[in-house]
Amino acid sequence: MYANSKWTTSVLQDVLYIPDLYGNLLSISHLTCHGAEVHFLREDCHMYNQRKSLILEGGLRNNLYIMKLQVNRPITTKIAILDTPSMNILWPLDHTLTVRLTTSTTSLDLWHCCLGHLHTNTVTCMMDKSLMTRMMISDREAPSSPCEPCLKGKQTCEVIHKTTNTHAEHVLSCVHTDVCSLLPTPSHCSYCYFVTFIDDTSCFASVSPLWETLKVGKLLKAFISQVELEMGHKVKALCLDGGCEYMASHLQQYLEECGIKHEITTANTPQHNSVAERLNCTLLNKA
Repeated sequence: MYANSKWTTSVLQDVLYIPDLYGNLLSISHLTCHGAEVHFLREDCHMYNQRKSLILEGGLRNNLYIMKLQVNRPITTKIAILDTPSMNILWPLDHTLTVRLTTSTTSLDLWHCCLGHLHTNTVTCMMDKSLMTRMMISDREAPSSPCEPCLKGKQTCEVIHKTTNTHAEHVLSCVHTDVCSLLPTPSHCSYCYFVTFIDDTSCFASVSPLWETLKVGKLLKAFISQVELEMGHKVKALCLDGGCEYMASHLQQYLEECGIKHEITTANTPQHNSVAERLNCTLLNKA
C-alpha cells in the first residue's frame, strides 16, 4: 500500500478470489467493520488503520476512486495457518512472522468423502505413495456400512415402487392396455396374440384375441366406442408402453381427434406399465 510517499506491506484477510474479475475491488463496508477509517474529499481518498495512521492513498478517476495498491504475486502458494490469528487486516506485516504448516489426520471414511467419494483403496494408495503431502489416515479399516451417496450415484434408474396410492378418480379417466407377445401355442381358433384393456378406477378388464398385431387399432376403436356408450363417460387417457402396435399414424390421429391423452411409459421399463403386465402374467399362468 502506498501512503506518505512510501510503500508498506500489509495483509488483507477474508479476500474473495475471482479469477475472471477485471480488477481488484475494495469493499468500504468490509474495511470499516474491521476498524479502518476511509475519508473522501473531492478527488482524494485516504484510508487509516486503527492506530489512526495513514496507510493508503487514492484519487478519483472516471467516477471511481483508484487506490495506490499492488498485489504480491508469488510463484507458488501454500495453505498455511498464521501463528497470530488476531492480527488486524490493515496492520503492517511483521517480517519476523512465522508460518506453521499443519498435517491433516483423519479416518479413511472421512477422506473418502472429502475426496469426492474416491475408492478407499485409491485413498490409501495416495498416502502410501506420498501423492498428497501432509496427509495421514488414522483408521485404515474400511467402513462397515456401505456409503449411501455412492450407492445412489451408481444407480442406473430411480427406485420403482411396487404399490401406488394414486388412482384415477372417475371411470374411464385412465385405461391401461398392452398386447401380449407371440404365444408359444396358438388357440383353437388360431389366435396367436391377445390385447387387454383395464380401467384404472374400477379395475375392470377386457381381453380380446388377435390373429395379428395389425388389428390392434380396430379393437381399440371398438373398445372405446363400446365402453363410452355403456358407461356414459369419455376415455380421457390411454396408458401403454411404446410398442409399435399403437404408434401407427392413423391410430395417433384417432386419439388426437377424440381428445384422448396418449401416455407412453419409459422404454425398456415394463414396471411402469405394471397394471397391464400383471394381467398378462395372470392370464398366461392361468391358461
